[in-house]
Amino acid sequence: MACQSLTLGSIDARCDASVGGIKRILLANRDDVTATIDPATKEISAITLATGKHFVEWKFRKNTGSYTSTATVDPTIGNSAVTTDVNLQFSRAENTKRLEIQTALNASAVVIVEDMYGQYIYLGLDNEVTITSAVMQSGTATSDLSGFTLTFQDVAEELPHFISEDVDVDGLLVATA
Repeated sequence: MACQSLTLGSIDARCDASVGGIKRILLANRDDVTATIDPATKEISAITLATGKHFVEWKFRKNTGSYTSTATVDPTIGNSAVTTDVNLQFSRAENTKRLEIQTALNASAVVIVEDMYGQYIYLGLDNEVTITSAVMQSGTATSDLSGFTLTFQDVAEELPHFISEDVDVDGLLVATA
Protein backbone atom coordinates (compact mmCIF):
# COMPACT_ATOMS: atom_id res chain seq x y z
CA MET A 1 0.00 0.00 0.00
CA ALA A 2 1.38 3.40 -0.95
CA CYS A 3 2.11 6.00 1.72
CA GLN A 4 -0.48 8.71 1.79
CA SER A 5 -1.51 11.76 3.74
CA LEU A 6 -4.58 11.12 5.87
CA THR A 7 -7.12 13.45 7.40
CA LEU A 8 -8.46 11.96 10.59
CA GLY A 9 -12.00 12.57 11.78
CA SER A 10 -13.46 12.29 15.25
CA ILE A 11 -15.59 9.53 16.75
CA ASP A 12 -18.33 10.64 19.12
CA ALA A 13 -19.06 8.68 22.28
CA ARG A 14 -22.59 7.36 22.50
CA CYS A 15 -24.67 6.45 25.50
CA ASP A 16 -26.65 3.78 23.64
CA ALA A 17 -26.72 0.22 24.80
CA SER A 18 -24.48 -2.09 22.80
CA VAL A 19 -26.01 -5.34 21.57
CA GLY A 20 -23.69 -8.14 20.50
CA GLY A 21 -24.16 -11.14 18.26
CA ILE A 22 -25.30 -11.77 14.72
CA LYS A 23 -28.68 -12.82 13.31
CA ARG A 24 -27.77 -14.76 10.18
CA ILE A 25 -25.29 -15.16 7.36
CA LEU A 26 -25.79 -15.39 3.61
CA LEU A 27 -23.38 -17.38 1.43
CA ALA A 28 -22.67 -17.53 -2.29
CA ASN A 29 -19.91 -18.80 -4.54
CA ARG A 30 -17.36 -16.02 -4.94
CA ASP A 31 -17.18 -16.50 -8.73
CA ASP A 32 -20.92 -15.73 -8.97
CA VAL A 33 -20.83 -12.37 -7.16
CA THR A 34 -19.61 -8.86 -7.97
CA ALA A 35 -19.61 -6.10 -5.35
CA THR A 36 -19.24 -2.38 -6.04
CA ILE A 37 -17.85 0.07 -3.48
CA ASP A 38 -19.15 3.65 -3.38
CA PRO A 39 -15.98 5.82 -3.45
CA ALA A 40 -17.58 8.50 -1.25
CA THR A 41 -19.06 6.37 1.55
CA LYS A 42 -16.77 3.30 1.21
CA GLU A 43 -19.88 1.12 1.56
CA ILE A 44 -20.86 -1.71 -0.75
CA SER A 45 -23.36 0.11 -2.96
CA ALA A 46 -24.31 -2.74 -5.31
CA ILE A 47 -24.13 -6.53 -5.36
CA THR A 48 -24.79 -8.37 -8.61
CA LEU A 49 -25.07 -12.09 -9.22
CA ALA A 50 -24.44 -14.21 -12.28
CA THR A 51 -27.59 -15.29 -14.11
CA GLY A 52 -29.49 -17.99 -12.23
CA LYS A 53 -27.36 -17.63 -9.08
CA HIS A 54 -28.34 -16.54 -5.58
CA PHE A 55 -27.18 -16.44 -1.96
CA VAL A 56 -28.30 -19.07 0.57
CA GLU A 57 -29.26 -18.18 4.12
CA TRP A 58 -27.92 -19.90 7.22
CA LYS A 59 -29.85 -19.24 10.42
CA PHE A 60 -28.87 -20.30 13.92
CA ARG A 61 -30.10 -19.84 17.47
CA LYS A 62 -29.79 -16.49 19.19
CA ASN A 63 -26.49 -15.95 21.03
CA THR A 64 -24.63 -18.62 19.00
CA GLY A 65 -23.03 -16.49 16.28
CA SER A 66 -20.40 -13.76 16.25
CA TYR A 67 -17.74 -12.13 14.13
CA THR A 68 -14.40 -10.63 15.08
CA SER A 69 -12.19 -8.55 12.78
CA THR A 70 -8.55 -8.13 13.79
CA ALA A 71 -6.09 -5.84 12.02
CA THR A 72 -2.47 -6.98 12.15
CA VAL A 73 0.09 -4.35 11.21
CA ASP A 74 3.85 -4.76 10.91
CA PRO A 75 5.29 -1.26 10.45
CA THR A 76 8.82 -2.65 10.12
CA ILE A 77 8.11 -4.28 6.77
CA GLY A 78 4.99 -2.32 5.87
CA ASN A 79 2.53 -5.21 5.80
CA SER A 80 -0.99 -5.14 7.14
CA ALA A 81 -3.99 -7.43 6.90
CA VAL A 82 -7.38 -7.83 8.52
CA THR A 83 -8.59 -11.27 9.51
CA THR A 84 -12.31 -11.67 10.17
CA ASP A 85 -13.55 -14.84 11.85
CA VAL A 86 -17.26 -15.69 11.83
CA ASN A 87 -18.05 -18.25 14.54
CA LEU A 88 -21.32 -20.17 14.36
CA GLN A 89 -22.99 -22.89 16.37
CA PHE A 90 -25.75 -25.10 15.01
CA SER A 91 -27.77 -27.23 17.40
CA ARG A 92 -28.56 -30.86 16.69
CA ALA A 93 -26.15 -32.93 14.64
CA GLU A 94 -28.13 -34.24 11.66
CA ASN A 95 -27.38 -35.26 8.10
CA THR A 96 -28.96 -32.28 6.29
CA LYS A 97 -26.73 -29.85 8.21
CA ARG A 98 -23.73 -32.12 7.74
CA LEU A 99 -24.25 -32.13 3.97
CA GLU A 100 -24.53 -28.31 3.76
CA ILE A 101 -21.45 -27.85 5.94
CA GLN A 102 -19.49 -30.38 3.87
CA THR A 103 -20.38 -28.49 0.69
CA ALA A 104 -19.32 -25.18 2.29
CA LEU A 105 -15.99 -26.75 3.37
CA ASN A 106 -15.10 -27.12 -0.30
CA ALA A 107 -16.42 -23.72 -1.43
CA SER A 108 -14.74 -20.45 -2.29
CA ALA A 109 -17.34 -18.15 -0.80
CA VAL A 110 -18.60 -14.66 -0.20
CA VAL A 111 -20.35 -14.17 3.14
CA ILE A 112 -22.77 -11.45 4.18
CA VAL A 113 -23.22 -11.12 7.94
CA GLU A 114 -26.29 -9.48 9.48
CA ASP A 115 -25.67 -8.13 12.98
CA MET A 116 -28.22 -7.57 15.74
CA TYR A 117 -28.72 -3.95 14.57
CA GLY A 118 -29.82 -5.11 11.12
CA GLN A 119 -26.58 -3.87 9.54
CA TYR A 120 -24.75 -6.01 6.99
CA ILE A 121 -21.03 -6.53 6.42
CA TYR A 122 -19.52 -8.06 3.30
CA LEU A 123 -16.72 -10.64 3.49
CA GLY A 124 -14.83 -11.98 0.49
CA LEU A 125 -14.06 -8.75 -1.33
CA ASP A 126 -10.27 -9.30 -1.57
CA ASN A 127 -10.06 -13.09 -1.16
CA GLU A 128 -12.43 -16.02 -0.83
CA VAL A 129 -13.94 -16.81 2.55
CA THR A 130 -13.24 -20.35 3.71
CA ILE A 131 -14.17 -22.56 6.64
CA THR A 132 -11.06 -22.96 8.78
CA SER A 133 -12.66 -25.11 11.48
CA ALA A 134 -15.67 -27.43 11.55
CA VAL A 135 -16.51 -29.56 14.57
CA MET A 136 -19.34 -32.11 14.76
CA GLN A 137 -19.99 -33.20 18.32
CA SER A 138 -22.43 -35.18 20.44
CA GLY A 139 -21.65 -33.66 23.83
CA THR A 140 -21.25 -35.71 26.99
CA ALA A 141 -24.15 -34.68 29.22
CA THR A 142 -27.74 -34.28 28.04
CA SER A 143 -27.37 -30.51 28.50
CA ASP A 144 -24.27 -30.35 26.21
CA LEU A 145 -24.33 -29.21 22.60
CA SER A 146 -25.13 -31.89 20.08
CA GLY A 147 -24.37 -30.16 16.82
CA PHE A 148 -21.76 -28.25 14.87
CA THR A 149 -19.41 -25.35 15.50
CA LEU A 150 -17.85 -23.59 12.50
CA THR A 151 -15.40 -20.81 11.81
CA PHE A 152 -15.41 -18.98 8.50
CA GLN A 153 -12.36 -16.81 7.83
CA ASP A 154 -11.78 -13.83 5.56
CA VAL A 155 -8.34 -12.23 5.07
CA ALA A 156 -8.55 -8.76 3.56
CA GLU A 157 -6.71 -5.49 3.11
CA GLU A 158 -9.22 -3.49 5.18
CA LEU A 159 -11.83 -3.91 7.88
CA PRO A 160 -15.05 -5.36 6.40
CA HIS A 161 -17.18 -2.98 4.38
CA PHE A 162 -20.74 -2.29 5.47
CA ILE A 163 -23.44 -2.75 2.85
CA SER A 164 -25.50 0.33 2.00
CA GLU A 165 -29.10 0.37 3.19
CA ASP A 166 -30.03 0.88 -0.49
CA VAL A 167 -28.98 -2.72 -1.33
CA ASP A 168 -31.87 -5.22 -1.18
CA VAL A 169 -30.01 -7.96 0.70
CA ASP A 170 -33.08 -10.22 0.96
CA GLY A 171 -33.46 -9.92 -2.82
CA LEU A 172 -30.09 -11.70 -3.16
CA LEU A 173 -31.76 -14.90 -1.92
CA VAL A 174 -33.74 -15.20 -5.16
CA ALA A 175 -32.09 -16.50 -8.33
CA THR A 176 -31.47 -13.84 -10.96
CA ALA A 177 -33.19 -14.17 -14.31
